[in-house]
Amino acid sequence: MKKITLSEVFKKDLKLVGYLLASGVLGWLLATYVAKDPMLTIVFSPAINYVLYRLTKELEGEGYKRALE
Repeated sequence: MKKITLSEVFKKDLKLVGYLLASGVLGWLLATYVAKDPMLTIVFSPAINYVLYRLTKELEGEGYKRALE
């Protein structure tokens, strides 16, 4: 069994908070300045969060490209 450290857990939590903050801010900017309807943040933020997650997994080599190989 692999032993994990607090710093590894902290890094994962910090990464998650980063995703949520980035998707929230980008969703708000997109909804407010592009779509001109701040209520669309509710739709844009989760979509942006998913895209950021998928891009990260592809860059780590754990995404669809690797699964198809």
